[in-house]
Amino acid sequence: MKKKILILSSLLVFSAVSFAQQNNWKKLTSKVEAEVRENNVRLTDFTLFTLNLTDIQNQLKNAPDSDKLSSVKGVFINFPNLQGGFDTYEVYESSTMHPDLQNRYSEIRSYLGFKKGDKSSTLRFTIDPYFGFNGMVRNNDGIYYIDSHTTDNKVYKIYDRKKASSLNQFECLFNGNSDLEEAITVSQKTVIDGLKRKYRLSITTTIEYTAYIAGQAGVGSGTDAQKKAAVLAAVNLAVARLNEVFERDMSIRLQLIANTDALFFISTDTFDTLDASQMLSQNITVTNNIIGAANYDIGHLFFRATAGNDNGLAATPSVCGNSKAGGVTGSAIPVGDPFVIDFVAHEMGHQFGARHTQNNGCNRNGPTSIEPGSASTIMGYAGICAPNVQNNSDAYYHAVSIREMYTTLTGTGSPSTCGEKTPINNAEPIANAGLDKSIPKSTPFVLTASATDANNDSLTYTWEQIDPGTVAATAPPASTLVAGPLFRSLSPTTVNYRYFPKLPVIVAPATVSTWEVLPSVARDMNFSVLVRDNNALGGQTGRDDVKLTVVNTAGPFVVTSQNTAGVVWNEGQAQTITWDVANTTAAPVSTPNVTILLSKDGGLTFPTVLVASTPNDGSHSYTVPGGLGNTTNARIMVKAIDNVFLNVNSQNFTINSSAVVIPPGGGGNPGGGNPGTGNPAVQSPVFQGMMIYPVPSNDGYVYIKTDFPPKFDENRLPAPYKVTYEVYAMDGKLVVPKKTRHIFSRTVDNRADEKLDLRDLPTEAYMIHVTVDDEKIVKKLLMLHKK
Repeated sequence: MKKKILILSSLLVFSAVSFAQQNNWKKLTSKVEAEVRENNVRLTDFTLFTLNLTDIQNQLKNAPDSDKLSSVKGVFINFPNLQGGFDTYEVYESSTMHPDLQNRYSEIRSYLGFKKGDKSSTLRFTIDPYFGFNGMVRNNDGIYYIDSHTTDNKVYKIYDRKKASSLNQFECLFNGNSDLEEAITVSQKTVIDGLKRKYRLSITTTIEYTAYIAGQAGVGSGTDAQKKAAVLAAVNLAVARLNEVFERDMSIRLQLIANTDALFFISTDTFDTLDASQMLSQNITVTNNIIGAANYDIGHLFFRATAGNDNGLAATPSVCGNSKAGGVTGSAIPVGDPFVIDFVAHEMGHQFGARHTQNNGCNRNGPTSIEPGSASTIMGYAGICAPNVQNNSDAYYHAVSIREMYTTLTGTGSPSTCGEKTPINNAEPIANAGLDKSIPKSTPFVLTASATDANNDSLTYTWEQIDPGTVAATAPPASTLVAGPLFRSLSPTTVNYRYFPKLPVIVAPATVSTWEVLPSVARDMNFSVLVRDNNALGGQTGRDDVKLTVVNTAGPFVVTSQNTAGVVWNEGQAQTITWDVANTTAAPVSTPNVTILLSKDGGLTFPTVLVASTPNDGSHSYTVPGGLGNTTNARIMVKAIDNVFLNVNSQNFTINSSAVVIPPGGGGNPGGGNPGTGNPAVQSPVFQGMMIYPVPSNDGYVYIKTDFPPKFDENRLPAPYKVTYEVYAMDGKLVVPKKTRHIFSRTVDNRADEKLDLRDLPTEAYMIHVTVDDEKIVKKLLMLHKK
């Protein structure tokens, strides 16, 4: 009997999984017949799909709660991607509501998903009868959306956030200086206490907002109950997207209180939508009277503004205090991500204690004016205070904003007294930004971080300048500024380094880089690296800071050779690489040696170490070896050893060389990564017998397969092969000095592959150089073990 039950259970599980992975999406090839929804987004490119909403709702009935994601499997469902294909996500329910509210509105739901095989790619979406499916995917390439396109909820558009902009401009009316007086470069408070904080959120809506949402949902002439349900669906979507940011950056979850719908006004209210200050004060009174001051932690008012008057205002900080409902946000089109991220997340950031980050004239806050121009993170003024870095905010908080909010929530005032705090099994990443350095003026540089995480989470890195500007802020920034930000913030990435300016700008020096400006005068620049662990239980972050001192008597450091059209390197020829030392060997820059790297893709990447170390004397003679391969897009980078500055020659040039010594692939077994010469017919027996594996290495060990033919000395006795290896960091620094082994053929001693113990190396990418007699292989290693 037990056996039969087990078989039946297995069949049921198999059926459930198979059902869940059915594809409910179809690419639309015909004309859209239904009415198109109004939205607050201007798109330059999008793709349309149809969705059977009922089928996906049936699949989601089996989705477990996200609080159980560490112990229970989710349901697997396919969703479209930007490339026109489909990705499978493991999905959990992630309700934004108090259980009582969720039970009363069971048709309005919110979910969280992780891409199968890649948990760094996350999906947040909501489903309801009024606005259908609305989702957001965040991955290593950025953010894209899958949003309802037609009012019948049958057609959906998928689009890249980088190709979208807001139709409306917004003004935050907050104007005040930060009460947090600690020095930004000294205070490094970030989310490290292993707690998830849940705050009870009340949302109030004005009659104009309610009428707009009801009309968009098709219930403008419906009952009051239908209108409230439609409003809750819109609010649910907004809070789901807010939680995506707050949970990742701050380990905060906002939960709608059980009776927030009592604040959805339908026919009358007391709010003056032309007076944000009046609405803020009135919302505190209304919320306390209807909900009770003890029954919520943070409150916010959504209103529909008149055309051209999008604005918001918030008491700072106000969460858990007497003014905890002191936040209002309004737009003429109060839906979509520009409304939620640019507007609501900005005002709620104020409520949690964050100030403005832009370093220009619109409501500037001196101590936190650490982003050039109108800024690009949530607490800036992206798109609304020229000169603008970009039209809309990126969906993350600056490290300084996180510091402010975390300081607010863990300090001694009222904000630290409320909220449900739950310990989570998630340790913060440990970040290391490297040592302070002195660098030459007007010279590019690269900052590289290392980080460890006890939970083996998918880490992302954000390098940001943290120098507040002066009252007379210059925007865009000028190279002669002796204070303030020169470099904009860029979205979190899995890459642990950042070039300043971006590598394409370094490679094309004539390119104008408005928001990444190299200093041409003596000054200090302070940078932070914020490492997010992106843990779905509640994000923890690690931060470390580094100071660069720009030396006016050194620089610019430039590559002076290979800068004209028609340069050709042929195998066996002697070539000279030259650069202007520009006083970089003298103190305090003190850089006696450089490394020389090669790009074969026009400067997109520099994976090949041409010269691991050479004196920083301005010239290096180089004989072009075999093994570089053929390219017409070669570039040279000369980079400081034990410092961060570098530069690249200004023209692509040609290399004619035989073997490709950096083999593609690698794999996790001896069969992967077999090096080739470009012509298998001329491969030497040693090259054929040489393999380096696995890539990546998860345990710190790398193996050299030595399946060589027998070798004999002059007396016909077995002779060993001389095998040497050395390992370099990607910046050319030698990290494992040359080691030598004498290895006989397998047919002589039947020996195993040579085992290299590289456990002392941090988790990074490296280049290993292996020479067997006179033949050499260079291969990229990826060490993923925990040191």
